[in-house]
Amino acid sequence: MHRIVICSAMMLNPEGELLLVRKKGSKYFQLPGGKIAVGESDSEALVRELREELQFDTEPATLQFIGRHVTQAVNERDTLVEGYIYLIKLAMKLDFQPQAELEEVEWINKSNWQDYQLAHLAEEFVIPKWLSGEF
Repeated sequence: MHRIVICSAMMLNPEGELLLVRKKGSKYFQLPGGKIAVGESDSEALVRELREELQFDTEPATLQFIGRHVTQAVNERDTLVEGYIYLIKLAMKLDFQPQAELEEVEWINKSNWQDYQLAHLAEEFVIPKWLSGEF
């Protein structure tokens, strides 16, 4: 089985909504972020991916590591995804427009999250933490 290593953001706005993205050609909503390139740290990769996907600039020092999770990839057969997840709490709700390989960007809330088909990393790791009120 193959393995890919990614870094993703659990981005929350002041209303407590969670940001999810959907890539072109995929039916699954996932966390913003992406694969870590050779020579990059996980936080450097996340900063780069957020800039590419959302035109969002942040610094590695502002990221709060919340955990690592390994699960089955939804868009790649016979592949495990190892995700390093960071929390980003925004001071205001931003209106992100999809860039690069993204098709959709959605703020979801605790009353509508079940309306979305979620990638395993979000569903297994982030959603339970978000629903618990831990953040």
